[in-house]
Amino acid sequence: MIKAIVNDFTENTYIVNEKRDAYIIDPGTNYLEIKEYLDKKNFTVIGILLTHGHFDHIVAVNKLVSEYNTKIMVHEKERDFLFDPNLNLSGLTYERFIVKNKSSVVTFTETDKFKLGNDVIKIIETPGHTRGSVCFKYKNFLFSGDTLFKGTIGRTDLPTSNTLDIQKSIKKIINNSSDNTIVYPGHGHFTTILNEKYSNPFVKA
Repeated sequence: MIKAIVNDFTENTYIVNEKRDAYIIDPGTNYLEIKEYLDKKNFTVIGILLTHGHFDHIVAVNKLVSEYNTKIMVHEKERDFLFDPNLNLSGLTYERFIVKNKSSVVTFTETDKFKLGNDVIKIIETPGHTRGSVCFKYKNFLFSGDTLFKGTIGRTDLPTSNTLDIQKSIKKIINNSSDNTIVYPGHGHFTTILNEKYSNPFVKA
């Protein structure tokens, strides 16, 4: 099951579960709604997965780690974002934010996988929006963070962004995903790979 929660800054948090085990993807500002849903379902939080380290995707991690004694999983190239308000942008647009418990942070690369039920969540390295941006692939679902949106792609005018890298990452996503893959982005509405092939000018290019 996949639960979407919309936060401030229109950022999407996703809770993905099989039976009682659940991962939280990109927990934003709406900590109380996230907690209420987890507790209502009596889920066991087995990890927090981050597509990238911008503050709007990580604001709730400190409270969630404290509440559920869980780990924060982030790409090894993105780890510094969790401890640097200038990289995660909270220093410019929000209360300065850093992860308080360094021991809760676990880094990964594309060769790693996260087990959930009888399946695994795969990691696709998709740099461009940030140097360590990733997408998560679970069954027929792609959690694309701020790399691919419905009708557009992520910004590349931020620290560690790179336009050429995101173009390569978009091509990588399209070439390695079936047309009926459902895309859950970091902001905005869900879409499909087929829809993006036909309507997204950055994909068509």
